[in-house]
Amino acid sequence: MVGGGVCPQQESAQIIYPVPAPLAPPSRYRLFRGSERQLVERSVVTLQASGFYWGPLPTKEAHAMLEREQIGTFLVRDSSQGNHLFSVSIKMESGPVSVRVLFLKGFFWLRELCSDCPVKLLELAVEKCQQTPLRCQNGIQLTLSRPLRRTRILSLQQMCRRSIITHHGREGLPALRIQPALRRFIEDFPFKI
Repeated sequence: MVGGGVCPQQESAQIIYPVPAPLAPPSRYRLFRGSERQLVERSVVTLQASGFYWGPLPTKEAHAMLEREQIGTFLVRDSSQGNHLFSVSIKMESGPVSVRVLFLKGFFWLRELCSDCPVKLLELAVEKCQQTPLRCQNGIQLTLSRPLRRTRILSLQQMCRRSIITHHGREGLPALRIQPALRRFIEDFPFKI
């Protein structure tokens, strides 16, 4: 046998078994209904588009990745605690920490900030942290400044989209005279971070 092929005389004796379909992993999240389910599904899609959602990344690995980053760098990952959807891991002066994002009655909460979209919530947190840090119950002050993306360099299209959103805001998009394809691209991820 050369190159991993099957010898001609053995070919007829080879039995091919069908590959079973992979089992869907059991969801560790509670069941969502109606509008909450749509909101959670939309949130996961938006987070995946962000480039700073790392999925089921263990806390230890998230902290190791953030260890060499600037203070205020953060990433979003699946929470290791079954009753929360997401956690935000942040590089602080004392080292990386992780905080859970609460999902309650259709809103995502990070300390006193809330939004119906986790990316919008993090955008609010970054803006607030430019003035004052977020305070945790245990006295820790969180400072979020920039996300740790899977791809460190944004494409030119992504940079242009972010610039348009920064200068015109989400609410200013309808007034812009731009081609429909460009409008859709901007509306797919209308965030500054």
